[in-house]
Amino acid sequence: MARAPQTGFYFEPIAERLALVLESSPFPSEDAWAYVGDPVEMTVDAARLEVATRWPGVDPEGLELELDAAAAPTSSSS
Repeated sequence: MARAPQTGFYFEPIAERLALVLESSPFPSEDAWAYVGDPVEMTVDAARLEVATRWPGVDPEGLELELDAAAAPTSSSS
């Protein structure tokens, strides 16, 4: 499975999926993912608008952000 070359927002245009993927983490699927932007420099709303600009016909309001499992907060019990 392909891995993200850098941490960022990535978009998969066929299924219209937007994901935040950490560097070296596998993409959520085997499909082709396009880099959208750096989460340090871009908000989720800005990423949605960038996707809508680059892929006409994509509704930015309908995009849900998927989080990389490695980026999800973890809890530990003591």
